[in-house]
Parts: sequence; C-alpha cells; structure tokens
Amino acid sequence: MIDLDKMAAQVRMCAGCSKMCRHVCPTFFAWRSDSPTPHSRALLIHQEIIGAREIDKRGVEVLYQCLECSHCLTWCVPEIDIATIVESKRQDLVKTNRQPEGISRLRSVVEETHNPFGEPHSKRNHWIKTRKVKGNRVLYFTGCTAAYREKNSAKDTVSILEALGYSVEITPDEWCCGSPLFRTGEFEAGLKQASHNVEILNNIDADEILVTCPGCYRVLTTDCPENGFELNKPVRHISEFLNQSLSKLQSGNIDVAVTFHDPCHLGRHSNIYDAPRAVIEHVAGAPVVEMARNRENAMCCGNGAGLRTLFPEHAKKIGAERINQARKIGARYVVTSCPFCKEMLSAQSGTEVLVFDLPEFVMRIAMNPNVKTD
Repeated sequence: MIDLDKMAAQVRMCAGCSKMCRHVCPTFFAWRSDSPTPHSRALLIHQEIIGAREIDKRGVEVLYQCLECSHCLTWCVPEIDIATIVESKRQDLVKTNRQPEGISRLRSVVEETHNPFGEPHSKRNHWIKTRKVKGNRVLYFTGCTAAYREKNSAKDTVSILEALGYSVEITPDEWCCGSPLFRTGEFEAGLKQASHNVEILNNIDADEILVTCPGCYRVLTTDCPENGFELNKPVRHISEFLNQSLSKLQSGNIDVAVTFHDPCHLGRHSNIYDAPRAVIEHVAGAPVVEMARNRENAMCCGNGAGLRTLFPEHAKKIGAERINQARKIGARYVVTSCPFCKEMLSAQSGTEVLVFDLPEFVMRIAMNPNVKTD
C-alpha cells in the first residue's frame, strides 16, 4: 500500500509539472485531450487531497482512462509512479462504490466464472492435451487469454516444452490470476483469485511454474508475495525459459523483417527485455528490427487495466497505432510475448503484418524450419 503522505507529495509535484510525459502517454494519443494524461490524473488526486475538489463522475472516468503502462515513469525525472498511484486511487473508488459500472460487471464475471470473458470454467484448459514425458515436471499456468482466446499459444507452449523433454502439468483448478481485478481497483476480489491459485499451485508436484502471460507473471511474482501469498516453487516466463534452452532450438533463416513488441508487464514492470529478443534472433537467424519505440520506451498495446472493457474503440486505436509503428519499419512479423497483447495487435494488423505470441513464432519457425516466411 502506498504511503499517503508520500503520495500527496508526489501528486503535488506531478500536478505542477510541465507535463512533457503526455507525449508518450497512449491515452493522450487516443483522446487527443489533456484530461486522460498523467498530469491531469495527478491534478485530480491533488485537488481532492487539499479539499479543493471532490472526484466527480468525470474525474472517475479520467482515472479509468489509464492503461497503468508506466510509460510516463520512464520520462519522469523525479520518478513519480502515477500508474501505482492511480491503481491505489481506484481501490479507494471501489471501497466507496464509485467505480464505473463496467468494472463492477467485470468483477462479478470473474468471481462467477474465474475468467474475465465469462466463459464456463469447465472449458478453461481441459481441452489441452499433454503427453507422458520422462523429464523435469513443469507446471504450466495457462492464464485466461491463452485458455479461452489465443489457444494456439497454449497448444504451442505445451508442444515446445514436450519437444524439449519436459513433462507438462496443467491443472483444471486454475483460476484467473487476478490481474484484471488488481489493476482496476478490485483489490479484495483479486486477492481471492490469487489465494486460491497459490493454494492449488503449491499442492502440485512440479519443479517450477511456467507462464506465458506477463500479467500472470507479475501477479505470481509481485502481487502474491507483496500480499503474503508465497509460492513454494520458482516462476518463470516462457521467454526466460526458452532463452535458457536455445541450444535445443533450431535456427531458421528468415528473409523478412521481424520486430518485437514489449509487453508492459514483462518489460517496464518486470524488467525482462533481452530474453525474448534472444529467442527470436536465435530462431529467426537474423536480428530483431526494432520499432522506434522499444524496450522501456515501447508503446502499450492498449489492452490492459480495464481500458478495453470501458473504452473499446480508444483501446483499438492505440493497438492500431502500434501496428502502424511496425509497418513504418517494414516489419512482416510482429512477435510479442503476451497472449493479451497478441490478441489486441492481431485484431488491428490486417494482412500486411502477421502477429505471433512467442511460442507460436518458435513453433512456426524452429519446429518447422522449412516453413515459408512470406
């Protein structure tokens, strides 16, 4: 929990800044307004703290017009973490029942079905087939998006792990990690999901936990321990796992430009930048062609922190701009390492640009070295 006095000092400083960070803020791009910017969000909170203005319905809307991508933090000299402050303020709004109706519906759906899509829990990951492999046991936490929407990512992850000699464990008792709830202020509901998962995961015999979703990775490695939920086995992201298995992966010879989109939860929030690039370059047999905005300066895909739930058209606009940035460098393939980012970007990419989650790319190239790349 953020210290209130520290938060008051930080939002006061942010509210009085010349707000240059707005030029990298994806919601400023989407709305072309000063309202949904880090500065304006800080100003709202500052005015409430000093008693100058209550946060009204429009203020609540502005606080939820934030992806919590932390891009503003990379530009902030005093390192004021507006994303964390916004998330804390959203928790206050939920406690006083002032959150948007769409966020309340999201909570109800996750509580009832244990996924944000409202799909039956019975169909979560029962469809994933695994083989008996005599090797180290890896517990694959599929996450909601790979389980229900980006199924090729989940299937390819299992196929790659088994081809590398690992025994893959998947539990049908897995619930949503809680990330959509934590990020939108539904903190208590998020804790219930996290608590359940930690209990389930700790009772399964495996050497480590593997995730493909950076949102799941952040919850399991950061949110859980911060709230007293300790896992009894290490958690690794698929990009880290594959980076340590490069000698077992074939190298291709791709003759088209491949770029990488950094997921916010993997990059800025977890500081994992090199591993996915190393995997892509090994598999492709060629360097990653970087977009102008990459690594800590990468633009968000537009899909997170409740933005697509509340403002779907603006979220799509951000995703389309990220694809446009890939087109500008002549990229044929956009690889990301997040099923959630892949879902948004592929929906905006058309036919000129092909979007892959990392396991899909590895399966297509390293496991099928004769595949055509046009």
